[in-house]
Amino acid sequence: MSWSCNAITHGLTIFSDNRIGPCCQISADYLKPINEISNPDRFSDLLTENAPAACEKCTVAEYNNLPSYRASFNRCNVDNSDKRVVFLDIRNTNLCNLKCRYCGPHFSNQWGTEIGIKNSLRSTTIDSYLDQIITNKLSNLYFTGGEPLISSDHWNLLKILIEKKLSHKVALVYNSNLTVVKYKNLDIESLWKEFKSVSVMVSFDAIGETFENIRSNAVWADVERNIELFKTYSFVKLSVCCVLSILNIWHLEEFSKFCLKHKLPIQFVMLDGPDYLALDVIPDEFKDLALEQLLIAQQLLGYNDFFNFAKSKVINNINQCLINQTINHVLLLDKIRDENMFDHLPFGQYSKNLILRNHEYE
Repeated sequence: MSWSCNAITHGLTIFSDNRIGPCCQISADYLKPINEISNPDRFSDLLTENAPAACEKCTVAEYNNLPSYRASFNRCNVDNSDKRVVFLDIRNTNLCNLKCRYCGPHFSNQWGTEIGIKNSLRSTTIDSYLDQIITNKLSNLYFTGGEPLISSDHWNLLKILIEKKLSHKVALVYNSNLTVVKYKNLDIESLWKEFKSVSVMVSFDAIGETFENIRSNAVWADVERNIELFKTYSFVKLSVCCVLSILNIWHLEEFSKFCLKHKLPIQFVMLDGPDYLALDVIPDEFKDLALEQLLIAQQLLGYNDFFNFAKSKVINNINQCLINQTINHVLLLDKIRDENMFDHLPFGQYSKNLILRNHEYE
């Protein structure tokens, strides 16, 4: 077999709909019912000669010389004679305090409530599987959501690992919006010091009011203050996870300068869904403006492979026909949420000509 990935044999991601996969990048249609946790060969059908279709996100990343999840898993040494979980990814609830523009009810119960879904909060109970996922083989524990720092399951797992005297073997990794850093009366600093290492990726894609419009319900001053707090934790490795989309590409320069000023490494993620918010929707009229921002960010930050890939998306704007849907999505959420994301985009006059102008008599 030429296709190999340590996540297939040693990874487990638990989603909020009672399904599991080897990692978070696997295609949704591959996910399996949670009772497959009991099957040590649960993902062995992915051990194929060629890359399986379900692993498309990693194959696309590697084709474009971008970091892939598979590469990160394969950098870790694993014992293939022992199939217990080494890499555990907990995203078992959509409990979230935000409703980011490119998200939806699958990852945020706030979104579900807003669009009228009854019982919008989804959670997968993991209590009956703790003995299978919390073992002395576990070395990497990744929390996201939803928002992990407001999830009771997250805090319970940390306490269980400490009680079982396993925490010193486990590296914690978070993807958090960092809007809230306290949970009841728990001391997060004392808990985290019990673990091998702690890495926190702060999810933000712009700064100031633009950030608040993209990540609805968030307050930029709170995030900025919490970043400064976490920078005082010498044992925490702090970085930024930035999703690049048609919403924030116009503000890359100020975002890049902020991260440089605060010495924050960045992990860029290319938005590919919803498709009408991706970079390849940018109309011809705005290519130069978008490419200018990409060039400035590249000169400031590096990340040449990523920014070259982003440029190719803008240049080959194969989905610019979706721009009407982009505009409708932005304006509808502005109306519902009493926000002004549209004012932070360069499409004002263009939208008027596209949608409001009556060309029939001209």
